[in-house]
Amino acid sequence: MKHLISLLLCLICTHAVAQTPVEYAYGPDPLQRFDLYQPANAQDAPIFVMLHGGGWRFGDKANTRVWRVKVGHWVPQGALVISVNTRLMPTADPIDQTRDLGRALAMIQQNAVNWGGDPDKIILMGHSAGAHVAALLATRNDIRQTAGLHPLAGTILLDSASLDVQMMMHGDPTRLHRNAFGNDPAFWQAASPATHVSRNEGPFLIICSAQRATACPNARSFGAAATARGNSVTIMPVALSHMDINARLGEPNSYTAAIDNWIAARN
Repeated sequence: MKHLISLLLCLICTHAVAQTPVEYAYGPDPLQRFDLYQPANAQDAPIFVMLHGGGWRFGDKANTRVWRVKVGHWVPQGALVISVNTRLMPTADPIDQTRDLGRALAMIQQNAVNWGGDPDKIILMGHSAGAHVAALLATRNDIRQTAGLHPLAGTILLDSASLDVQMMMHGDPTRLHRNAFGNDPAFWQAASPATHVSRNEGPFLIICSAQRATACPNARSFGAAATARGNSVTIMPVALSHMDINARLGEPNSYTAAIDNWIAARN
């Protein structure tokens, strides 16, 4: 009964939040856009920036699984939530998508105060392929410098099996990963967050599905590389499916509470 009441309250809360975002362009391509969801009278608010999954080829910022429950959870608490699109394959490979995300984040940092947000309290999140792109941005110092990015408050990676691209591609990659990363080991290295991670790039919270064979080993490989270079890394295996790790974040459950606790410990 308590769970049912909490769920109903969450649905009411979600409905009460303005569901029509303001869309901003950060580049000339029609996909170089993000949606801003914000509470009224926000001031010095934390900002959650979310990049959808979709195998580097599909997905959209407006997909309700990407934003709805997250907006219903965080916006009533006074936070801003931003859902980002980047260009996709075949127009843009995963590294180009990372450059797009960097441009979007730079614009968010530059305008955060105008929207009632705090540019020093930006949490970057990504799911699946979006988690890989978020991790690559967090670890590719050259891409961050080109975009003009300042350090982020943290990065939350939602169930990516591509944090150590070299390890994955030397193993038994899926067709999806072969299509995304090709056959060139030099590109695997350039696109691998575990290869580029250096100091002061965390903290990282890595959620991995215990139901998948590759996600948690890949998370641990990346985590070992990041920790060895002095970064704070928390790896959280969960008994949720790949899709539910994204869709259920923001529901009134222990999974959301654990993520909120991780965020609170860093503010």
